[in-house]
This record gives sequence, C-alpha cells and structure tokens, in this order.
Amino acid sequence: MEITKNKERSKQEIGFMDFKLINGKSVVLAETPIWDPRINRLYWTDLFKGTVHRYDPATGLDESVETGSVIGSAIPCDVIDKLLVAVDDGMMILDFETAKMEIVAAPQENTGEFRYNDTRCDAAGRIFTSSVSKNYTETLFDPNSMTGKFYMIEPDGEVKILVDAIVQYNTIFLDNSNENLFVVDTYNKKLLRFNYSLENGAYGEPETVIVFEEMPDGVSVDIKDNIYVCHWSEKKHITVWSLKSYDFIQSIPFPVKNICCGGFAGNDMRDFFVTTSTFSLADDDPDMSAGAGGVFLSRSEIPGKPENFYTINLADHI
Repeated sequence: MEITKNKERSKQEIGFMDFKLINGKSVVLAETPIWDPRINRLYWTDLFKGTVHRYDPATGLDESVETGSVIGSAIPCDVIDKLLVAVDDGMMILDFETAKMEIVAAPQENTGEFRYNDTRCDAAGRIFTSSVSKNYTETLFDPNSMTGKFYMIEPDGEVKILVDAIVQYNTIFLDNSNENLFVVDTYNKKLLRFNYSLENGAYGEPETVIVFEEMPDGVSVDIKDNIYVCHWSEKKHITVWSLKSYDFIQSIPFPVKNICCGGFAGNDMRDFFVTTSTFSLADDDPDMSAGAGGVFLSRSEIPGKPENFYTINLADHI
C-alpha cells in the first residue's frame, strides 16, 4: 500500500532558531551527527575520507580519527570512546583513542564495488545497514544491475537480508514506541515502513508511507514523533512530517542546498546539528561561501529522540 499525503501546512508549526555555521570544514560529504550525552560530544563523519570526528560544543575542539575507508556511520557504543563504524570491510568496533578496529560482522564480501551507507542500531542490540554501489553517482551506474541490499544483523552475528535489491537507502530509524522501523529510500524519494518488534526485529514487506517531492537524505526524530527530513534541493529546506499521520507539517529554511543529516543534541536534546555537503558544487556556487560542507546548529522547540548505542561484548572487544 502506498500513502501519499497532500503537502498542506499545519496550523501549529515547530519553532526553530536560525541556523549558524559552527564548523566550516567544507567536507565533500559530512554525515551522521550523533550526540553522546555521557561526554557531551557530537560524533560526525567525513564519508569519503573515512574520518570520524568528535566535536565539543563547549570549547569548539574537533578531534578526529581515520578509519582508512569510506564510512557509512559511526555510532557510540556502551563503552565510552568505542564506536560501531560501517566501513568497507564490514561493521567494526573503532577505538577512538587508538584508531584500532575489530570486526563485528561482514554482511557481504568487500569486492570494492559497494560501500555501506547509513547504519543504525535498535535497543535490542541489532544493527541495521545497507549497501550501495560505489558507482552510484557515476554516469556508468545502472540501477537495475548495480543494486545493494538492506541488512539486519542480530546480536549473535546472524545476518538477515530484509530487501534483496535496493539502489540507495539512507537513514534507518524507529518511532518512539518501538513499534515501527522506517528507512529513507533516497533513490525513489520515499519513506518506507517495516513491521517491527523488539523481540523479532524488522520483518515483512516494506510499505511506502510518504512520497517526497525532492531527494531525501538524513532524518531525525523528536519525542513527539515528528521527523525532520534533510533534502538535496534548490529549495534549501528541511521538511517536517508527522509519523502518526504521515502529514506534512512545515518547511524549515536552510542556508545551503546539499543538506545531509540532522541530529538532536545537548543536555535538553534541543540543539539541532546538521551536516552538509559540497558534492557537485562549483567553486563559484554561492553555497560555498555560505558554509556548504560544514556543520550547522540551531535550537528546536521540541526535544529530540536519543539514538540507540551499540552494545558490545567486552570479552571480544577490549
């Protein structure tokens, strides 16, 4: 079943302050800002360089460590300074202090043809990830033959294929009730919903619940089950939708057009960090001087939903 809602503005909008640039590194593709409240730091990734960054909002210090691979995500673990990273060789535990990595699972062989994209965890310790062709942005890309897969990795390491042939999926997230799992189908401009339970994980065929006008990328969720969808669009905006009704709520203006991913942060989870990209922008594009490729910050009226961290087996990974 496919649900397409009319894009009508809600009477009650969500308040946001203006976005300000807090890190102007001009990264080709900055991704997955995830807050770690235990150390009051924001993790984010430089996808093509394979760098994991750790930003301290109090001091402005931005530390980083190299993985030696393109990277899909970096998710804090239950052990401070360790992160689950999605790199070419699979799902790895990265020690931020030493840069050492150890394998958790390899859903597919590293042939050099594919990379892992946005990766997330659930509260039961599962990993959800997808693969995408490294030729996705190239003229030779064939969406019919160069397809990736959508995976669920159980806590015991068992790999399950949820969708066998995809072009590009992005952010994977759960609603606040842990009753539905969603994934952004970037290539087809859709939001998909999977049946889900903490006991069994995701199962069944996906249902299309929202069809977007512009290419969607990252998604963040607040505590009221509103989602904040980052778009790559000349309209330069983040759109807000309800997960309860799948209705459009509002459009939030943004300084640049290549908007990658947002993440709620701070002691009250109302800081809203957004990563961006310089991909395909000409040197004289006005977005380059506006901070494209940097990290931006605003304040939200509604707190965000915290991310699930990955639980590691200390006997295997320390």
